[in-house]
Amino acid sequence: MAAELFIWALFGHFAGDYWFQTKKMALNKMEPGWRGIGICYLHSTIYAVAVYFSLWAVCDLFIFLVVLHSHWIIDRVLLASLWLKLIRGRTFESAFNSRDVLREFDISFTSLVYAVVDSSFHLLVLWLLINYWII
Repeated sequence: MAAELFIWALFGHFAGDYWFQTKKMALNKMEPGWRGIGICYLHSTIYAVAVYFSLWAVCDLFIFLVVLHSHWIIDRVLLASLWLKLIRGRTFESAFNSRDVLREFDISFTSLVYAVVDSSFHLLVLWLLINYWII
């Protein structure tokens, strides 16, 4: 049952984090001040609704709120960036400042690595919820 629920949660994750997140949301959710906070909450709410509907049979208000707020924290604090700096992995700063002939490739690959790390944090939250709260 946990694996089936996780697959449904994965659909909700992709819908909320990729299909329904506009370019404007992605670029402005880190803006300083109330505007950035609000845009990040809007995106996190859309994400939580997508996950909620993907797990509608077992989801409750607690799960919705944990998904919403954990998503906001991961995105707003840039947990993926902090992790990559901690492990001395790829960073946008180093890719952007690169003078290498393959700079564009470095930026693109860094974006991919960032997206995978970011998704891993979100999916870890969903996995924990499914395994330790729902089941």
